[in-house]
Amino acid sequence: MPGPNGSQPADPIGAPARLTMWQAVRQSWLIHPDWTVADHLAWLDDENYDTGTLAGDPAEVVGRWLADHLRTAVASPADDPRVYVVAGGDMVAVFDSADEADIMAVTMTAAHLEPVSRSLTEAQWEQAHAVLRAQLPHVTVTDARSTRADGAS
Repeated sequence: MPGPNGSQPADPIGAPARLTMWQAVRQSWLIHPDWTVADHLAWLDDENYDTGTLAGDPAEVVGRWLADHLRTAVASPADDPRVYVVAGGDMVAVFDSADEADIMAVTMTAAHLEPVSRSLTEAQWEQAHAVLRAQLPHVTVTDARSTRADGAS
């Protein structure tokens, strides 16, 4: 930031934005699609979300959210491995582990990047990667899957 003596670091803007409860459930659902309503409620409690502020019974509200996500989710063949993609700012990171993707999403959130997380099939990722390279070549794509050694592209 420009100052009287040249460029200087900007003043910190405070704590990173916290996900809304709905966003938190959605993100945890993308990373842990096998979790039950009780798992999500326990996780929300561990993360200090106040489920008492929900309009109605928290189990019913979260259950409806999860049912909506499940109904709109794209089904994939069981033999097609999952790829976990996290995008924020001008970076996209690809993982073969939902836990590693979750860590990246939290890191990006702390950096004020408002990440988007998706679970894709390998074929869906290859198609999305080709479009990304063609339309946004300036974006850094880091492939952190253990099955890949190529890294950033």
